[in-house]
Amino acid sequence: MNAANIDNKIQELQTNILMQLHHRTLLKYTGQPIVENETLFYLLLPFLNGEKWTNEQDEVATTIGMIYTALHAHDQIDEVDATSKGQQLTVLAGDFYSGMYYQMLSKIPNIALIRLLSGGVVDISEKKTAVYEPTIRPIADWLHTLTVIESKSIEQFMKHYHFDQYIPLMQQALVLNRLAYELRNLQQTHMQTRIVAAIEKSEQFTSTKRSAERILEDLVSELSSTLIRSISTSPFLQDEVKTLIISRMPTHTCEQLTTREG
Repeated sequence: MNAANIDNKIQELQTNILMQLHHRTLLKYTGQPIVENETLFYLLLPFLNGEKWTNEQDEVATTIGMIYTALHAHDQIDEVDATSKGQQLTVLAGDFYSGMYYQMLSKIPNIALIRLLSGGVVDISEKKTAVYEPTIRPIADWLHTLTVIESKSIEQFMKHYHFDQYIPLMQQALVLNRLAYELRNLQQTHMQTRIVAAIEKSEQFTSTKRSAERILEDLVSELSSTLIRSISTSPFLQDEVKTLIISRMPTHTCEQLTTREG
């Protein structure tokens, strides 16, 4: 599959997600729901690499995209001032999107998969809550937390449909993208997000007294090298897909800062 067809497939999925979540009032006051292209790219990676794909998988992929959109909406709630009209509508938007993905799940004739994905949302929410805990942990623990937040539902999707070989690469890429965002945000705005605050509570930070920016730089560099090795040595990825993944890596692309939190 060439790059143009890949972009078209991602756009098709994004459009379908937005259609499912459309609500005129929420659109007016909270804007378009955030559906991240990189999340959709790695969700669709087996299909883009030529794996057999069914209509059910398209429906489940749409549902998973809705899950991440709902979680993203809830992350935009201001911890200090959550009582304004805009913030109240943001809460309602997240709740509405959550209700819509559960409604979408109920239409899938696969009870085991529904239970799996529902449990995964609980796992993601628990990890998001853990970010607030005033606990000093190894940096590896925080990376695991971030991996669950960024990739749990996609991991479950891939396991269910026996695309297990894609999971490590997908997890590496999505965690790298998130850490690169956190680094970029810190450098450009000097604002501390929840994730940066968590990193500053890590044993690595407290023992070495290195700045969060330096730790993020090292993590991004290390994960970039790991991902490139995973891609280049992969026995199942098509050459064109390998090239495309590398071109989408944050250290190889011109990126624009977008608002996200959580």
